Amino acid sequence: MNLTEEIKAGLNIALNEATLLGVEVSPHRRIAGATLSVLTLPEAGPSPDDSRRQFLFQPVGRIAASLRLGHWDDPKATVIPFTIEELLERVKSFGGLPIYGWKFFDLYVTDLPRWADRLSLDWRGGDNGLCHSISLFQWRADRHLALCIWFDNLTIRDPLGHELALEEVVAGGRRWWDAFYAQDPRTTGRGMYPLK
Repeated sequence: MNLTEEIKAGLNIALNEATLLGVEVSPHRRIAGATLSVLTLPEAGPSPDDSRRQFLFQPVGRIAASLRLGHWDDPKATVIPFTIEELLERVKSFGGLPIYGWKFFDLYVTDLPRWADRLSLDWRGGDNGLCHSISLFQWRADRHLALCIWFDNLTIRDPLGHELALEEVVAGGRRWWDAFYAQDPRTTGRGMYPLK
């Protein structure tokens, strides 16, 4: 799959401030799934009642994670090891927090070196599945989880399991952020306010 720079840039926008609900892995099938509640708007009408999206990554070549007790930039924070089977439980323990920063894809060259010496998990799936990566995180005052998943192909599904075109996901995210900056009332009630 060719994740073009344009599609990656659009998906970065679509994922900004999305709530990370869970990450599961099927090691023997080399599939990972991340469920996020995204900020999206249709071409017309209100924001959807259920904006969950399942991001399916396959084949997965590597998953690295660092769960640390402390602030994200504390080099002395205690590292908590866990297994690939415990990943969903660890992600869910944060209670569904937003991810932010406008960039999530193919950041391992700059992102991973900051915590590669403090790994809780480093699962390898094979020689392929390494074309792209997604970097996710969860952060509370007392602990931080950094996660990187390497993969070749990406599929996105809606809450009913229907596959969505990547361009459709990108367009929905762009519409939401454009509406937010235009102070569209459909984007209110989330505790965020555009700078004037």
